[in-house]
Amino acid sequence: MRSFWLIPILCAAACAAPRMAARTELAPAPAEVAPLLPVQNATAAQVAYKDAPAPRPRPSTGERIARRAGELVGRESVADIAPGYTDDCSGFVRLVYASEGIDLSRLPTRASIVQAMYVRARENGALREGSPTPGDLVFFRNTYDRNRDGRRNDGLTHVGIVEAVDDDGTVTFVHRGGSGIVRAHLNLESPKTFRDRDETLNDVMRRKSKLSRAYLAGELFAGYAAPDRLGRAAVAQARRPPRRAR
Repeated sequence: MRSFWLIPILCAAACAAPRMAARTELAPAPAEVAPLLPVQNATAAQVAYKDAPAPRPRPSTGERIARRAGELVGRESVADIAPGYTDDCSGFVRLVYASEGIDLSRLPTRASIVQAMYVRARENGALREGSPTPGDLVFFRNTYDRNRDGRRNDGLTHVGIVEAVDDDGTVTFVHRGGSGIVRAHLNLESPKTFRDRDETLNDVMRRKSKLSRAYLAGELFAGYAAPDRLGRAAVAQARRPPRRAR
């Protein structure tokens, strides 16, 4: 009788043993467990900021005048660009300067507008000594035989606008020539030299005639005038009230 109470216990142990073995087989081996990776503190990536390029300086009044003059090269007539301007060298200069608010219409009374421009520049200290800068006026004398006597006694007769100055001193200027608005060259270091190798130093400014030979730009050069001072003078002249008739 004593041995019968052991039977249920042995049966329960026999049934529990397979279940425990099954659970043990399903559990992963210690070597198969994924290792824990150390967590590193995330740091913000350093962004390198480059210095913004410095803003380009605004072109000067002279540079803007020179650029505008160059844009008109190839046009045949000043009057076709803007009605109201004479189709000659002075009309071209007045047109370009007016684009920068410089009024060259009210000038001292002289034999010609070119002479009046020169007088205005001289009276207000605008005449420039030495090398010019872009936008300057460039004056010439005796570019044609105004009084038809075959002599170089015609005074100031032509004006243009300096566009650029090369390292060798050659000046490129824009003017209203016989065939329209064109570029020409001037070199005061070699005033009587037309061409050096493949480069033009001085263009012909007075054509050959029966009474005189041809003359180059360097031979007929008269002076430069700065636009800023000339502009202030012209504006001041324009602001003056008209004189009352006596």
